[in-house]
Amino acid sequence: MTTTPTSIGGKAMAEHLLFSEHLTAKDVHRPIAETYLGQAHIAGTGPEGKTCRECIFWHVWKSRKVSGGTENIPADPGYFGKRHAKTPCELKKARCNRPILNKANRLIPHTAKACRLFEAAEHVLPAKKSG
Repeated sequence: MTTTPTSIGGKAMAEHLLFSEHLTAKDVHRPIAETYLGQAHIAGTGPEGKTCRECIFWHVWKSRKVSGGTENIPADPGYFGKRHAKTPCELKKARCNRPILNKANRLIPHTAKACRLFEAAEHVLPAKKSG
């Protein structure tokens, strides 16, 4: 099994899983090729048309004090600024926070297809910054 390398900050990082560059791709292998390291399960096995951005585990959670205790709310993972010409004003990558043993601790994009462990978030962040 090999991985597709990319470079982030001068450090080689793998994003996708591939079995071999020399094997003929079949449609049944497409979900594995679309899966990012760090996802909780195979991409595309979740609800049709949903992405990781809409999952409760993709968000970074923060607590705030309310009357009668605390409340967990999704923290904004941030947006790319204008200096990033490829994807201006889009959400940054975030980690899948689903607790799974031996899962890769990698950042995944908000556009990744949902896996079978998808749980809908109450407050979904927009894909692009408005304004």
